[in-house]
Formats: sequence, structure tokens, C-alpha cells
Amino acid sequence: MKRIAIILFASLLCLSASAQRHGGPGPDRGPGHGRHHIECATSEQLSMAVEVLKELNYDDKRLEVAKLCVTLGHFCTEDLARMARVFSFDDNRTKFLIYAHAYCEDPQNYYYLRDVFEFNSNFETMMDAVMPGARRR
Repeated sequence: MKRIAIILFASLLCLSASAQRHGGPGPDRGPGHGRHHIECATSEQLSMAVEVLKELNYDDKRLEVAKLCVTLGHFCTEDLARMARVFSFDDNRTKFLIYAHAYCEDPQNYYYLRDVFEFNSNFETMMDAVMPGARRR
């Protein structure tokens, strides 16, 4: 029952982020914002998403809910970094960030996720999956 409640809460949270995006402009974020207007979840929505993820006891459940959030919401690279830090293991951070790349509002900034990982090899694995053959900064 708790699992269903958390998933429903996460869905509503992410849907509200989506509705807000279509109702007005969001904040500019990240180095790439000069090229076009990037609209991200509000800090309150991000904080709520992170709190929901922290409430879950296991990374596999966190991964399920985090994927749902990024599918329905609008998150920037720095938002995804904050969400990824909730995971206990790099393996799950890698899976999450690979999945989230397709939904990220500023994927060109994925290079800045290096410090999210405990091991550089996991960062390289993630980057190879989302930007094969790209040079690393």
C-alpha cells in the first residue's frame, strides 16, 4: 500500500511540474541556457521528488519512482544530479542517469555529472551510453 501511495504521489508531483511548464516560463539554468530557454521543475517540486526518493528503502524502488518522475516531469542536469545522489550505489545512479538523459532539458550539460559518481569508471560508462564517442571535458 505504501508503494502505491508513493508512486501516486510521485506521479502527481511530476504532472504538476509538467503543467507548470506549459503554463509559464521556468527558470533558466545551466551553462547552455543562452542558446534557448530551459524550463525545469521548481525547487519545491525537485525537493519533493528528492524527499519521496529518500523515503524509499531500496534502490530498485527509488529507480522505479525516479524514472517515472523524469518521464513525466521536466528536470535539468543539476536536478538529475540531486536525484541521483539519493541512490546508495553507483550502479543505480548510472542506470537512472542513462534513462533520464532522453528526458533531460539540458542534456548538453551531462558532462557536469562527474562528481555524482563515487568512481570515474561509472561516469565513463554512463557517458558512453548517452553520448557514444564524445570527448570528455
